[in-house]
Amino acid sequence: MSRRVRTLLEPVDPARGVHVGHGDVEALLDRARGDVTSYAPPAPAPAPARQRTSLLIPVATFAVVMVAGAAIAVVQAVSGSTGPPVPYVLPGATAAACLEQIAGRLQPTSYDGQSGRYELLRVSQDSGMSTQMPDGTGMATVVYSQDWTRWLAEDGSGRQRIVRGAPEYPDEASRNFYARHPDHLPTAGTETRELGRRGLPVAPLPAPDPATMDRELYQPRENGPSQALVGVADLNRGRVLPAAHRVAVLRFLATTDGVVCRGELTDPTGRTGVAVSADRGRGPRPSPGDHGRELLLFDARTGELLASSGGATPDGDVVWSVVYLERGYTDRPG
Repeated sequence: MSRRVRTLLEPVDPARGVHVGHGDVEALLDRARGDVTSYAPPAPAPAPARQRTSLLIPVATFAVVMVAGAAIAVVQAVSGSTGPPVPYVLPGATAAACLEQIAGRLQPTSYDGQSGRYELLRVSQDSGMSTQMPDGTGMATVVYSQDWTRWLAEDGSGRQRIVRGAPEYPDEASRNFYARHPDHLPTAGTETRELGRRGLPVAPLPAPDPATMDRELYQPRENGPSQALVGVADLNRGRVLPAAHRVAVLRFLATTDGVVCRGELTDPTGRTGVAVSADRGRGPRPSPGDHGRELLLFDARTGELLASSGGATPDGDVVWSVVYLERGYTDRPG
């Protein structure tokens, strides 16, 4: 697998954050099937673990892996990202004091204080697909950009528009495979979907206090502090956060052990923000070695989440997985 493909797949790997030592391969695969990895010692009669629902759909003789929310762009390097994991908490400082500073002087956005039937969200990300070639020579991979805008009401109705870019291929073998099997490619261009009632699930908006954010977003805690960043990114992909909720998110992360400030970074659109990170594999029983980091980039004025990352290049440069482009409220879908 090429480095580019690995970087693309890593941020959306359902088993990301699952770290086990040397041992039985089947045991490893069994643990990776679930989206909750417990580090606790075995206990009698454990409750059934939450499992990620999977559908296996035969398509001719090909095995297909779909990926969403993968690499968008490579930007400024993160200091020390190729070195050993950073400490949980910097000596003499809160976990991420830079976020408390933003929360303490938060400024309003253009949509604060407004209302409307629909929440407007626009997000840019890359997606991809890998298919096992029938001759057994490897995986054919295609990647393409996605820019989606969603107008969503409380009852799940509204509209969703996705603009897909032209397909790109990491190698000639992939290009040739998809040229022979164009039916496996997604259609480039604009796709608009009208949503009736319950057309899309509406993510609940937690109460605007740090303790509730901690309880709702830092799950499962066995995954360690990187899971807190994943929870914040997921919330921002589902909802527009009012000022009080942004303050609560910032203060929740500012007091979460293992979340540390990384200085200023720039997203693919040229916006500069304050970055924080948390190492993966740092749960109650930390895994040895460096397993990479989750990163979030916040607007230093408004506390809005600008971008999120789950990967980096071999040189340590951040690969932003998702870029949050527009938020607001409206009474009419665009």
